[in-house]
Amino acid sequence: MEAEKEIKKIGIRLKNLRKEAGYSNPDKFAYENNLNRSQYGKYEAGTSNPTIKTLITILNIHNISLSQFFDSTFEEELMTK
Repeated sequence: MEAEKEIKKIGIRLKNLRKEAGYSNPDKFAYENNLNRSQYGKYEAGTSNPTIKTLITILNIHNISLSQFFDSTFEEELMTK
């Protein structure tokens, strides 16, 4: 399904943002930012999709907007990883 592919892409982007922020472990990132560790891991794995509210919360931690998250480099970044 197309939706599942897009959810996977979101997970990859979240993982890349976490790593860029210096966190090698998703559990530590989630714990230190008051996110549900199990659920956050599912977002990165692409097995669960975050609500818009949750995605905005995560993006605020990274100091980026939804438009930055989904800008033209979104697709390019996935192809280079």
